[in-house]
Amino acid sequence: MGRLFSYLHEPSPDRAAIRSCSQPSDEAGATFLGRKGGIFVLVSRAVAENNSRMSTLALSQSQQIANSRRIGFLVYPSCEILDVCGPYDAFFYADAWLTRFGRTSETGYQCVVIAAAPGLVRTKCGIEIAPTHTFHEVGDKLDTLIVAGGCLNVEEACEDPTLIEWVRSIAPRTRRVASICTGAFILAAAGLLNHRRVTTHWMFSELLATTFPLVHVDSSLLFSRDGNIYSSGGITAGIDLALALLEEDLGQAITLAVARTMVVFPRRPGGQSQFSAYMKINEVGPKRPDIDELQAWILGHPGEDLSVAVLADRMAMSPRNFARLFRSEAGQTPAGFVERARADAARCKLEQTALPVATIAEECGFGNAERMRRTFQRLFDVSPHDYRTRFRSPALL
Repeated sequence: MGRLFSYLHEPSPDRAAIRSCSQPSDEAGATFLGRKGGIFVLVSRAVAENNSRMSTLALSQSQQIANSRRIGFLVYPSCEILDVCGPYDAFFYADAWLTRFGRTSETGYQCVVIAAAPGLVRTKCGIEIAPTHTFHEVGDKLDTLIVAGGCLNVEEACEDPTLIEWVRSIAPRTRRVASICTGAFILAAAGLLNHRRVTTHWMFSELLATTFPLVHVDSSLLFSRDGNIYSSGGITAGIDLALALLEEDLGQAITLAVARTMVVFPRRPGGQSQFSAYMKINEVGPKRPDIDELQAWILGHPGEDLSVAVLADRMAMSPRNFARLFRSEAGQTPAGFVERARADAARCKLEQTALPVATIAEECGFGNAERMRRTFQRLFDVSPHDYRTRFRSPALL
């Protein structure tokens, strides 16, 4: 494999350069890769030279494409790097496959990375991105604007008037505007999502809906389109969205080739809700301790008779008054809460036990496997069998 050494390619002037912020530099500006904060970078000379030849080939292939759509990725401090790199790679490989298929007369892609000012932008994980353009350098030549998310820091970006105004002004001059993950907050702050159906990371969907009440948020989706506005779920769902954009532009053959190259599903089965956390009784925050106690009891006894009549009797109330009080305090109907409690109990057993699906359905109060299957399809867009295949404990494999 050759001698191991620290190595860094000089960035090409027309492509975004990415490096680790842990790399120290000498006075002459040379960058040395090494260890800092637990990060090691070791590269084989042979591997590096081979990668360099592959990069040169890929670039020469993309340059054979007759025309290009300009895809702009908006970045800002502490954005999520995978929101940029995942979709960016999808468009890059699309150009390579257009050439491979001899479709060089078709319109390909030119990806640019946009920031408010020149200089490196440090992402959430610490890796820095060198933008290719500033706001003032982009002009009117964007085909698609893609706004990266930043799970823990998007609020600061939403409060940046320069960034929000630029997004608001550029949007009418682009064919498509898309957000990845919590990038939806930036589009919402710019007023682009009012009365539109969108999605975002499932962890932040409720916050998006409450912060921007005119936005219709559906957290179950991997990606959504409403007119020329696109949005994706959390982080890797940006790749799903990029593949959907590729299929719109170039058709199924190129999209399938890109998906195979990136080792991802061309259409990922199920929705984002299958990755959501288990329900917590304090999500809504009942004001009455007795409702809080009842919710805890329901979560611990999913196999019991949990009809409104039985629960009302437990609370010493009439069914009608109980149902009204529960909805007022918990933000959902008793039946809705019970269904989700049973589904979460079943998820836990599917993940952590080898019990048959029919047994789990009985123990969790569904009565039979078919009823549980219908519930899983409605809540998580996946069957119990497929859920177990994807999420079961490795100890059960």
